Amino acid sequence: MNAKKCIVLFVGIMLLICLAACGSEQTASNTIPDSETTQKSSTQPAIPIQPTDPPVETAQTDPPQENKTAIAVVVFSATGTTKGVADKIAALTGGDMIEIIPAQPYSTEDLNYNDSGSRTSKEQSDPNARPEIAEAISLECYTTVYLGYPIWWGQAPRILSTFVENHDFTGITVIPFCTSGSSDIGQSDDALAEQAGSGNWLQGKRFSDSVTEADLGKWINDLGETTVEKTLRLLIGDTEVSVSWEDNESVNALIDLAKAEPLVIDMSMYGGFEQVGSLGTSLPRIDEQITTEAGDIVLYSGNQIVVFYGSNSWAYTRLGRITDKTAAELTDLLGNGNVTITISYGGT
Repeated sequence: MNAKKCIVLFVGIMLLICLAACGSEQTASNTIPDSETTQKSSTQPAIPIQPTDPPVETAQTDPPQENKTAIAVVVFSATGTTKGVADKIAALTGGDMIEIIPAQPYSTEDLNYNDSGSRTSKEQSDPNARPEIAEAISLECYTTVYLGYPIWWGQAPRILSTFVENHDFTGITVIPFCTSGSSDIGQSDDALAEQAGSGNWLQGKRFSDSVTEADLGKWINDLGETTVEKTLRLLIGDTEVSVSWEDNESVNALIDLAKAEPLVIDMSMYGGFEQVGSLGTSLPRIDEQITTEAGDIVLYSGNQIVVFYGSNSWAYTRLGRITDKTAAELTDLLGNGNVTITISYGGT
């Protein structure tokens, strides 16, 4: 065999060997099972590529605020009576129920009104008492707060003072309500509004423990209407004063009188603590034994208006309370001789 034939034969043998190798490699690649491929993908994940620039948006960690209700029903209830009413209000409004829980719960002995040495007797006789609340309460996401409490000795329990003094009610409409055996809400809502120092406080209302959902629903619906505070005006001489009027039959009858024409009443000083004048007609009476304070406006004997710049204890029907004058300012207005007051409706 010459050299040329040897070279051709060698090249042919090498080509055959290369073709066989390629075919074997391709077959081996095609016989890898899918399960193994999947296993390798799951057990050896790719390393994520780190972006060179920060992402435009980051994921939220807090729940979206728009899903939170704007209404809260905040209640203190030592025996469960006020909470029963609060539960109905929460159901009607869809509001969140929030309880004011005292750090030291009230026992039956604590609530003994007939014992002057009981805890509640001592607290209610001390205007500076501030019982501690067990857990912090946030009002951050609420725009309306129904605030419920029982009436103790004609006042809101002192733990309500603790609550309102420790919260900012700016931008919040506060709607007080209370429960009691017979006493009205009185000035308890006004006192809490003054202690809070912020918020839009509406006239409060008293309910019995047996109040129906229908009655509560009507009250809630009526809250959107013009309030008494915006319709009745009171002038002492030429000075207009701000009044928080009661929500009762007597005030409603007074409104009806003032709608017809302004009531101009000649008043006379009496006892060094009040001005009294005749209405010339009688209004419904809801008399109760009360001790008045400077600024109180009451109905006496059904037909006489009394405005106090001092204090007296008697059976009166509450009509309202002057809220923008100090005791000294009221003495200047009312304690220097007889005056004339004018009660008018609306802007008249």
